[in-house]
Amino acid sequence: MPQDWLRSELGGLALAWLSFRGMQHRQLDDLLDTRPAEQLLPFRAHLHLIHRRSEVALNLARFSVLQAPDGPTRSLTLTQLAGAAAMLDHPHWKELYRFQIAESLPFYRGMARVQFAFDLQQHLELGEATSELTWALGDLRHDPTTSTYVYRTLVSIALDTNQPGAALKTLRKAESVAQDGLLSSELFLSRVLLTVSLAQYPITVHTAISAREHASAPDRLASTLVMGAKALALMGQTFEAVLMAQEAAALHRVLDSGRHAILNHLTLAYLHAGDLPRAQEALSRADSYAQHAGTLSWLARAECARQAGGEPLPPGDGIRAQLATLRWSWVRAYLPALLEQYGVVTFTPPEWTVRVSLAGPVRVWMSGDELPLRSTRPEAGLLALLVTAGGQVSRERALDALDLPGRTPTARRKALSAAAAALRGLLGWPQALSVDGGVLRLSDGPRWEEPTLPERGREDFFCEGRFDPWVLEWREERALAGVPE
Repeated sequence: MPQDWLRSELGGLALAWLSFRGMQHRQLDDLLDTRPAEQLLPFRAHLHLIHRRSEVALNLARFSVLQAPDGPTRSLTLTQLAGAAAMLDHPHWKELYRFQIAESLPFYRGMARVQFAFDLQQHLELGEATSELTWALGDLRHDPTTSTYVYRTLVSIALDTNQPGAALKTLRKAESVAQDGLLSSELFLSRVLLTVSLAQYPITVHTAISAREHASAPDRLASTLVMGAKALALMGQTFEAVLMAQEAAALHRVLDSGRHAILNHLTLAYLHAGDLPRAQEALSRADSYAQHAGTLSWLARAECARQAGGEPLPPGDGIRAQLATLRWSWVRAYLPALLEQYGVVTFTPPEWTVRVSLAGPVRVWMSGDELPLRSTRPEAGLLALLVTAGGQVSRERALDALDLPGRTPTARRKALSAAAAALRGLLGWPQALSVDGGVLRLSDGPRWEEPTLPERGREDFFCEGRFDPWVLEWREERALAGVPE
């Protein structure tokens, strides 16, 4: 494209829309740094909004409404105006959204509904949020970018209403829409929320670390890192948890100064590590801009008071209702002493299990969710060998037992390494399968259930479709013995 045109106001508007529609917020931030302050006001308002600088976003959006012509830019401006009003709990924020939705063409109506649903969710109006998202899917059915965002928000709502099964199914839909590339990076936050709720903490941490390289929006990366910090703390790695929570605060540029709701999370990280002075300092700058953050802020203040040895913080009626139906499963594991102080019944996090079936094609389920394993792949044979051997085998045994590609010893060793890497990717975190001293070993993080074997007389169905030497031996031995193992 001609550079002169790209440097023009119209070219800047085109580039801003490309970054906005692709959810590439870092690129949008860089673009705005090179443009005069009075240009691209709706996009400046958008960035302030995602950083929770609501008053700045509101003022920019108000001024931009006066300047923006009819069309997409004005539609975006009105949506940002409604979003800022919602963040500030303006009494007419819903009417602003409904006016925008009624006046917009289908695509922009769908985008407004997505933002409306997000703010409804923040205000705990989950039924109305789900309805808006369902309607938005109809408006945006030809747009994979925003549809991915819709499904991601539905995952969050399913978790908020304690429906992990529904969250899993919705995340699968989101993954099928996103496929690979930029859109898949939008699902990091959904994955960490889901895996924390299922007590799959190593997967949560691995997802948070991966998000550093791929997530484009600083606010979502910060939220993802916050949940990674929770998982690290629950794994007993308190120092690493504090570092990750600090990194999340730094993304919003409030680690050392400034106010932001994310400092509630940093406060809890310090408290979990036993650093009360730092926790109190972070809490003094923590915002509680909406009911969602208000509950979190109350929990942080109450835990500070408990650790300081003061009188218990009296909960208001709204907080009492929140404690009675606490939505965040991680809180129950994270603050058991505090919740016990207020008479909240705590519970043990759900058990993290892995089940493998060898009665037919090799299949695997994690916490009840079937993983996308192709039973004819080498990693399926490696998994079957490991679970029948009690979770560990020597490298030499695996090389002899598996039907690996390659004729030379070097080629077969490379094929085994590739199968191990693929199995780690399937299970979801690098330490799922370790190699130490020539021994391949499955992680004991989850509980591995006894593998399902074929019924007596159906030995030929063991690892159906596989022709590994050890599989053929197993079938022959069991058939001759006449009994299953």
